[in-house]
Formats: sequence, structure tokens, C-alpha cells
Amino acid sequence: MKGRRAAPGSVTRTVSRLLLWTVAVGTLAACGYHLRNWDLAGNLETARVTANTRNPLAEPLGRALESAGLMLVDADDADLVIELFDSRAGRRNVAVTAQARVAEYEAALSVQYSVKNGAGKVLIQPTWLTASRVYVVDRGNPVASSQEQTLLEREMVNELVNQVIRAVNAAVAAERGAA
Repeated sequence: MKGRRAAPGSVTRTVSRLLLWTVAVGTLAACGYHLRNWDLAGNLETARVTANTRNPLAEPLGRALESAGLMLVDADDADLVIELFDSRAGRRNVAVTAQARVAEYEAALSVQYSVKNGAGKVLIQPTWLTASRVYVVDRGNPVASSQEQTLLEREMVNELVNQVIRAVNAAVAAERGAA
């Protein structure tokens, strides 16, 4: 059996796709894109998170600080202290059906926090952050609706943790620049 020759159009498409991918990757590299990484360890070594036990951000924030290179400590001599004062979770209906049943909810999560350096200087005054998500209520599948709500709550926690870390990163950088 003789070898087959590729159709002329398929070679051109393959080369075009390869060229397109090369240009896309080159453009992405040239624009300075990189994965988000919180390198707080260059500026700090230890951190402490204080919160009541019911605050949903306490544990994920601690994990995020550890992944940023900080060691979590319980001592008062931490290089960075993040205080989580209060958290509020709620939901409200945003759409109803013709039968006056809730069709969509908006779930919201808010947290109040402040940040101090090791010397006790306030870097971030008490501030509220809020994240919200809208989800559809599926009356035919309440388990799926419940699972979707749980997933969205987790996403809101992650969003708030990222907001806190970005704010801490900026505040620490500003303090270093001022010193």
C-alpha cells in the first residue's frame, strides 16, 4: 500500500494553526503576563490571623498566607497581624417566576478586617469587603441548587481572601517604600 499524501488544504491549515499559536504565545509572553503569586516572604517572615472561630475567612486566609511564604504564628511578635472582626452572609431573591416563586438568589459574603505590622502600626484601617454571586434555583433538583450555593460560597471566600492578600501586599509595599 502506498503512502497517502495529505490534502493540500490540511497542510496549510496545520501550518496556519501552528503560526497562530506561536504568535499568541509570543504575544502573551511579551505583554508581561504571569500567574498570580503572592511573594510576601521577601518582606515578612511571620503572620498572625486573629478571628472568632466562626469567621469563614480565617482558615483559608491562613492557608493563603502560608502559600505566600509566611509562617503562621500565635505569638504577639508576628511581622504582620490581620484581624478579622466581623463577617456577614446573606442572600436575597433577585428574580421570581410567574407563579411568584424565587427563580434566582443573590448570595453575599462580607468581612471586616484590619492589618497591622509587627510594631503595631496600622497599615489598613478596619475595612469591609464584599463578594456576591447570583445563582438559579432549580425546583426540580434541590440537591443541585444546594451544591451550587455551596460552590458559590466557596468562590466568594476565595475572592475575599485574594482581596485581603492584594491589599496586604500593597500596604506592605507602600510601607517599605515610605521607610
